[in-house]
Amino acid sequence: MVTRRSFLAAAGTAALAVPFGRGLLGTPAFAAPSTCGLTLANHGSAPVNAYITGREQGTDRLMLLRADSTPYYPPSPSAPQTPLPVDCSIPVSAGGEANLTLGQMYAARIYFVKNDRLDFFVNPGPALVEPAFANPSDSNYLKTWSFCEFTFNSTQLFANISYVDLLTALPIGLDLAGDSTHTVASAPAGAVEAVADALVAQKNTDGQPWDQLVIRNNGGVLRVVAPQDHMASNPGAFSSYWDGYVDQVWAKYAGTDLHVDIQGGRGIYTGRVTNDVLTFNDGSTFARPASKDIFTCNDGPFANNPGDSDIKKGLLARIAAAFNRSTILSSADQPNGTRESDYYQDPTTNHWARILHAHTPIGYAFPYDDVCPDGQPDVSGAASDANPQHLTVTVG
Repeated sequence: MVTRRSFLAAAGTAALAVPFGRGLLGTPAFAAPSTCGLTLANHGSAPVNAYITGREQGTDRLMLLRADSTPYYPPSPSAPQTPLPVDCSIPVSAGGEANLTLGQMYAARIYFVKNDRLDFFVNPGPALVEPAFANPSDSNYLKTWSFCEFTFNSTQLFANISYVDLLTALPIGLDLAGDSTHTVASAPAGAVEAVADALVAQKNTDGQPWDQLVIRNNGGVLRVVAPQDHMASNPGAFSSYWDGYVDQVWAKYAGTDLHVDIQGGRGIYTGRVTNDVLTFNDGSTFARPASKDIFTCNDGPFANNPGDSDIKKGLLARIAAAFNRSTILSSADQPNGTRESDYYQDPTTNHWARILHAHTPIGYAFPYDDVCPDGQPDVSGAASDANPQHLTVTVG
């Protein structure tokens, strides 16, 4: 099964590595259909423009899907930051719908922008330069926009709403019909303001710059962004946030075994900290992580390298999740020694993820949020089906 960490492998985002969370335990017995119906439904009171970007399955060509369901393949330009030469916007009126036929594509996103258009650029390759939400110099910065993500390949359609990078004032929901029906609820009205208020309150509690994750425009909350995205332009922010917690974890497992079940019948592995390295009985090793490594789940010891074994990838996913949820210190059995009620209980935790889950019904808050103890609910906000017939994406 695809998960968020794999389907964006070519998208140039935080999800650059192959995941080994709850998925990848097998593939469907039959091939998925070559096309799927797609409805873009605007539940808001203002018009939106949609954009569908990704790579074509089978050819790997960069593509955007136009309003008539035909693909557009941007040529490689002679210079970076060349404006996209064709308007690929898909208009959806207030209270209206746009119906398309979706072909197989991967590393894909569906963008929506309210009362405006988004600017896309192309670099040599070609490579698409997508809108930036944390860069004030980007022409899209002050626009109200959001996106969901999907991959549609020969085995399934996998889609998710993700808060790994941001939550905006433009909520998105999913309904996927196939062999069964899968619904992922959008964030409720007022969620972005509630999250912003909670981030400010957390800053007042621990003095960390959580309030700087809130981006405002004309007095209102435009979006809130994740710590790792804020750190990209403010390297000093949160740079030592996890240091004390990591010290405690390393001290504990220098004298106690850490047991990690990589689930799906793949075994339980035992680790100890030796010579300042967390070493498991299969030979997998993890150096002491820095704050950036924990927040991104894809740096330092948590960088997911193509040559790593499946076992190490499974260990990485569960260790990274345990750090973000601050359960690795409280339980030596991961992830099955914990329950959802145990998450985010330490003062040092991923308060971004804690707050997002408190104010949104479901959705990824960090890249390995699809790791869950056996028998516990999946909070990642993903929908997948091996026989997809129709995907409806709601906005507003």
